[in-house]
This record gives sequence, C-alpha cells and structure tokens, in this order.
Amino acid sequence: MSEYSNVLIALKNILDRNSCRLTPIFRSNGTANAAGDSLEFFVKDMFCTGASAYQHEVDKERYYDKYLSWKGNSSNFPDFIIKEGVGVEPKKMNGKGTGNLALNSSFPKAYIYPDTQNLPIKEQIIESEWKKKEIVYVIGNLNKKDDKLIRLWLAYGNTFIANESIYLDLKESIKEAVVDLPDAIFVDTKEFGRIKKVDPLGNSNLRLRGMWELSHPEVVFQEYLQMNKIPENATKINLIITKNEYENLSNKPDLSGYFNENRLQVRTILIPNPNNLEEDISAYLFEAFTD
Repeated sequence: MSEYSNVLIALKNILDRNSCRLTPIFRSNGTANAAGDSLEFFVKDMFCTGASAYQHEVDKERYYDKYLSWKGNSSNFPDFIIKEGVGVEPKKMNGKGTGNLALNSSFPKAYIYPDTQNLPIKEQIIESEWKKKEIVYVIGNLNKKDDKLIRLWLAYGNTFIANESIYLDLKESIKEAVVDLPDAIFVDTKEFGRIKKVDPLGNSNLRLRGMWELSHPEVVFQEYLQMNKIPENATKINLIITKNEYENLSNKPDLSGYFNENRLQVRTILIPNPNNLEEDISAYLFEAFTD
C-alpha cells in the first residue's frame, strides 16, 4: 500500500508556499498557539497538503485526519506519523546555531517498531498492521525577530543514526554497572532506573534519567552542501534520504519547475553507514531555498 504523503510531497509544498515564516495558529477556544508549537504545525501542514491554507486548528484537523495515522501529543514519540508512511519528529532551534539537538530521555531513532519506547499505544495509531517505520527528523532554525526559519532540514534518521541496539546495549551496560555498586538497590523504571537508599539511613534515592543529544544535520552533512549562494534573507531547505528509501517512495511529485528555476538541486552522494564505518551508503541530497 502506498504512503499518503512523504518527504518529497512535503518539499514540494514548502517550495509551492515559498515562505518559511511561521504564522499563529488559533485553537478552538480562540487563543493563539504557543510559540514553540508553530514549527510543529508548519511541518504537519507541509506533509498534509491543503492544511496550510487555514489558520484555525479545527480546519487543519480535517487534513490531519486525512493524512496522519497519529497526530501526536506532548508525551509520545514521534510528533506525528504519516498513514502508511514515516514518523516525523520536528525540532526547533533559535538562531542559526548548529549545536546538538536535545532529545531528552528518548534515544536517537532511525526507525520505530510497534514496541518502541515512548510510542503511543497500538490502538492510537490508526492504520493497518505495520512492523517498522522510518523516522524523519525535521530541524528548523528560527529567527525569533520575524518568526521566519533561517534553515530547515528534513533528514532521514537512517542517514546518520545507528540501529537501536547500539543505544539499548549502552543503556543495559550502564544499568549493569550501577547494579554492581556496593549496597546499591537498583529499581528499573521507564526512564532509566532508580538507586534507592543510597545513604546509611536509607532516606535518599538517586533517580537516573538518560539525557540524549543528537548532532545537527547541518554539522553531519556540511561537507556535502554546495548551494551556498542564495538570496539574502531566504530560507535554506535541505533534504537527505537514502537511495533505497527514495526508490521506495510510491508518489514522487513533479519538481522540474523548481530545478529549471535553479531554486532546487539534487545530487547523489556517498555517506558513511551509521552501523558500519567501513561501508558507504548511497543517498540523495536535495538543496533548495524559499523567499
């Protein structure tokens, strides 16, 4: 079954809109959304063709219901899931910096599975049975003075994130080291763990929580970028996807007009395999800009 939307459709919608200025979204009670939510709405809109024409959340919801099997909340990963398609996780950074992305207790993910940590319960993902989904991280660098994105990255997790076993094995190794501490009473938790009664009277506990970080794609893929001369105050758009994932996309929109206008370019590149440094994998790097 084909996906309802994908990163190429999102890219086309971004270029069609020709603006990466984040606008207020009005909720059903008439209040505007919090500033931090603007990027999430923007990214959802780009994957859900037609939603960006509306500023009221209730109107957008009709399009989200059409394209998304999971519309997200503040507690679960990822932020939303495309029907029969990828999971998408937006991350906002203020200014043009390229520091690490804070993932908090959720380790980096190239894929999600039905039993992945922090995923919503099975019944909340409204689509047929699935075994694995790719994750796309969407990172927006925001100029807070005018609420306009300086740059936007759409990066498939499997282009720079290892298999989950790497992170789970590390977590288990740390747990084993803690369990072996003299007099430690280790209690497993969803976050990481807890060491109880660390003092002689047993009045103190230590809560352990992973605080994961992920390198910004701008840093990871900087050496491959070539579209360095764009109009002043334009927003730079980058998309990286493995050749295999690209070929598996069932719906590839016509982007020829943007190639002809020199607003979009694409190259095939070789990038290190995140799971084997002795191997390279083939990927497509799209570079574009909007006004």
